[in-house]
Amino acid sequence: MRETVERWAKVFAALGNPERLAVVAHLLARGGRNCQELATTLRLSTPALSYHLRVLEEAGVIVREKRGRRRCLRISPELAKVLRPKVLTELKKEGK
Repeated sequence: MRETVERWAKVFAALGNPERLAVVAHLLARGGRNCQELATTLRLSTPALSYHLRVLEEAGVIVREKRGRRRCLRISPELAKVLRPKVLTELKKEGK
């Protein structure tokens, strides 16, 4: 029980930052992206984006995949289990 609570606390803490929530919204709306596309679209510096991605990845919110030479990002399927459909829909709208 305690382990589950701590894991979800980490997820919600990661989502509690406006920049990280913007990353999640963007990935929900547009699917998998690479880091350069995200940095340009969200107007974040590479170091700032790298930091936010690391927090999201450690919390299990995003997953990095290798596609050829690129590493793409996508939302973890586990996130959909936690967030209500209405929240997911609103985040998708915000990410467009």
